[in-house]
Amino acid sequence: MKTRVFNVITVFLLCAALVSGLFGCTQKEQENNVITISSASNMVEAPVTADESITAAETTEEFSMTTADGAFTQDGSRYTVTKAGVYSLSGALNGQIIVAAPKDDVVELELNGVTITCSEDSPIRIFSADKVEISAKNHTENIIRDTREKKIDDDTELGSGAISAKTDIKLKGAGVLVVEAGFNNGIHTSKDITIQKLALKVTAVNNAIRGGDSVTIQSGVIVAISSEGDGIKTKNTDKAKSGALRGDITLLGGTLEIWAAGDGIQAAHDFIMKSGEGLMPEAMVFTGAYSKYTADTAATESYKGVKTENAIDISAGRIVISSYDDGLHANSDTAFEGGGTGVGDVSISGGTVITTVYSPEGTTGGGMTGQNGKGGWDGQKTVSGADGIHANGTLTISGGSINIDSAWEGIEANAIEISDGITIVRSMDDGLNACKGARTPIVEIKGGVLDVTASPNGDFDGIDSNGSYMQSGGLVITRGPNNMMAGAIDAESTIEVSGGTLLALGYGKIEVSGNVKQAELALHSQGEHKLTVGDTTYAFTNAYDYAQTLCVSDAQVAGK
Repeated sequence: MKTRVFNVITVFLLCAALVSGLFGCTQKEQENNVITISSASNMVEAPVTADESITAAETTEEFSMTTADGAFTQDGSRYTVTKAGVYSLSGALNGQIIVAAPKDDVVELELNGVTITCSEDSPIRIFSADKVEISAKNHTENIIRDTREKKIDDDTELGSGAISAKTDIKLKGAGVLVVEAGFNNGIHTSKDITIQKLALKVTAVNNAIRGGDSVTIQSGVIVAISSEGDGIKTKNTDKAKSGALRGDITLLGGTLEIWAAGDGIQAAHDFIMKSGEGLMPEAMVFTGAYSKYTADTAATESYKGVKTENAIDISAGRIVISSYDDGLHANSDTAFEGGGTGVGDVSISGGTVITTVYSPEGTTGGGMTGQNGKGGWDGQKTVSGADGIHANGTLTISGGSINIDSAWEGIEANAIEISDGITIVRSMDDGLNACKGARTPIVEIKGGVLDVTASPNGDFDGIDSNGSYMQSGGLVITRGPNNMMAGAIDAESTIEVSGGTLLALGYGKIEVSGNVKQAELALHSQGEHKLTVGDTTYAFTNAYDYAQTLCVSDAQVAGK
């Protein structure tokens, strides 16, 4: 059995470089009470990635399967596990591993340097058990290869993935596991998938990782590649025993890298990104033509970074998205099997979110126009009105660092509520748009820092509310076209500032109340500027010249 320790080490060194390099740049730097508000432009142009570094050497040794506490049968090159136990696998098998154990049994498949190839069905197919754990042991390299022709019909007699299960499965271990699926999905189960510690690379023609009930990543290095489908996906929305709806995708730690022709992450219910046991999840997502693995035959209609049918909740970690559709997107009104309908909410309370959404009409203020990962291939175009963040319901920002480096519309939601954090938006159309929906549209600013740049040409607005704009705190810098038909800030109802500071570069009509007063400043020229609010100075840059400066604040302000 041939093993190579350096592959695993290389993967984790790459991830350390990714975290300290790509994610090390912050959007707010503070020194001597001067806060610099800076865009993350071009941060995702040439990232360090692990996709080509997770490799596994094929073994040519004779296949062996042993167990001390279980039982299995052998029929030629087909091995069938029939009871609970730990099973050690090593060597090369041109055949199949089947698990058909009693429904309460736990089975563990230890991969000790295997190459399992099957051209007739799933190389690993799990029919029954309570849970199956697949463990790549330390210092080993393992390959699971599905060499069937690409799926063209709904033949349910065959397994749907290279690893195909009807039970909960957990993939773990300190070794390397490479899954190659030319038939359909890479890893597929109708139940739950958990990934822990593993260095895992999955390449599939359709979904790389599909858990019917849920997908949870606790730690490890995971690369998910789909040439014609989605990266990570869930399907079911019935109720679990706890009463909660199924269908969540959760990141608790580790480093995740997704390359998908379609959606990077598609959750039937929620997408949750938070710290798990002190770990911080890190994710990079490339969709559509941003993915260098997207096939010319791909025919997907949605290529969002993260899409859910209910809600998105990000409280920790970092996610960088390069997408040809919305970066983050939460649908509403989807009917769930377990009852109720989707709310369409996005909540960001911590961590870092960076999105680059293809905006084909030209550059935005300091942002990118999108790039072509296929070296000239343009078989996929951006969808109309692709947003950096889109919530059919309410978008709540109460912390964290958000940079929408380019998009058609930066942020679109029925209601936008900001109380903390640093949010930077660069867009072609409206920077922020409170659109019509279940409630009266509103943009409400209670705190934090918001810096917005819309295209300088056209009928666009820096901030646009189809209802009202209300500000009671925080700092808002918004820029709009030099066109009196558009504005740095616009609302169908009122634009009222009762607290905080609003700096509008361009046109707008602002009503003030309380202690808020208008300040005479001139900060609308192209270049670097400083705005002092009380005892804090904010440094920012205008990419263009604007018609005028409108500034209202409840504090003493000065600028240059």
